[in-house]
Amino acid sequence: MPTAVEACTSHRERKKLATRQALHDAAFELVDRLGLSHTTVEAISDQAGVAPRTFWSYFGSKEDAVINRDPDRAGHLKAALLARPGDEDAATALRRVLESDLADRVHDSDRALRRQLLIRREPQLMAAVAAAFDEVERSLVDAVAERLGVDPAEDLLPGVLVTAAGGACRVAQQHWVDGGGRRPFT
Repeated sequence: MPTAVEACTSHRERKKLATRQALHDAAFELVDRLGLSHTTVEAISDQAGVAPRTFWSYFGSKEDAVINRDPDRAGHLKAALLARPGDEDAATALRRVLESDLADRVHDSDRALRRQLLIRREPQLMAAVAAAFDEVERSLVDAVAERLGVDPAEDLLPGVLVTAAGGACRVAQQHWVDGGGRRPFT
């Protein structure tokens, strides 16, 4: 049975999503097995059944392919935060958006655990995750500032709220990984 996203997308969009997923899966499996330095874009593309040129249409680096960096994620999270009920306080709205994002991103807890362990093993992946989160964090700061009606360049509260929420997510994630994923991540 198709998901709501699949039902609302065209055949072309579903095919693009499938290609992107195949590239991510190939990158993840190869890097998990061989290591980042022994995995090439050509090998990822070959395993995914596409030309190397196609790889570059979907990802800017093999690190981005492994972590499945979504260039639209920051914008989607900002829009989701701004769409939360206006009477909801900024911290609660931010928490709800991050919880929803996590639920959307962690369908398979075994694979999510493998992903986190792989990121810990490969420092370049840790840097790619940090860069991707920095983009998300900046977008969320702008959204919190907009909700609060303040200028984030003048008021530290939006940055403090987003940084605290991000830190809480990282600590929870570390705790979850250290516990072998036995407890639910949320």
